[in-house]
Amino acid sequence: MKLIAQLLKELGAEEGRAVTVCPGRLAYFRGVTAVLELTEELAVFSCGKLVLTAEGEGLAVESYFQGDVVLRGNIRRVSIE
Repeated sequence: MKLIAQLLKELGAEEGRAVTVCPGRLAYFRGVTAVLELTEELAVFSCGKLVLTAEGEGLAVESYFQGDVVLRGNIRRVSIE
C-alpha cells in the first residue's frame, strides 16, 4: 500500500479519494460524500466534484462509514465523471 500511496502522491492525486475494484465481486470507494442512486443494476456516488458510477447485477452496499463504501455484487463496470 505504501507504493500505491507514493505513486498517487507523485501524480498529485487526492489522498482522500480512491476506487478499488474486484470485478464480479466488490468495489471499495473512498471519499464518498453522497449516494445519488442505488438499484440492483446501478450505484451512483458523489465524491467531491466527481461522480462515480458502478454498473452490474445484484448490487448492494455492504457498508458505508465516514465516506468509505463497500459495494457488493457482480460489478461489470465502474466509471468516473
